[in-house]
Amino acid sequence: MPQQPPISFQVRTKNVLIVDGNEAMQKVRARVLRSHGVHVHTAKSVTEAELLWVPDFFDLVLLDVRQRSKEAVEFWRTIRRQHPGQRIRFLVGPPTYLSPTCADEVIARDNVADGVQGLRLLPVA
Repeated sequence: MPQQPPISFQVRTKNVLIVDGNEAMQKVRARVLRSHGVHVHTAKSVTEAELLWVPDFFDLVLLDVRQRSKEAVEFWRTIRRQHPGQRIRFLVGPPTYLSPTCADEVIARDNVADGVQGLRLLPVA
């Protein structure tokens, strides 16, 4: 009886874009994600992220809205208009926390430090 080859399938690499002006925090997040097999791209600013972001390439965009919140919110809005299915999470605290709702808080208060307190935070797995 001839042997059948093992089942083969292509595992797609996960691509994440981290937009964070705090280089130390960005490195920690990138290291954690890379240790889980994620391909990480980093941007130190929204301007740099705008050059890197391509629809249908990134599985997730991690966006720091604590500094330069107006630029970050505008980048978020641009992505939503151009590619509503793009998953975006907001960096709102230590490297182990993300928020799916921070942009609404930033828009409402225009003060990220105050807006972070009432957010539902999600632990990163």
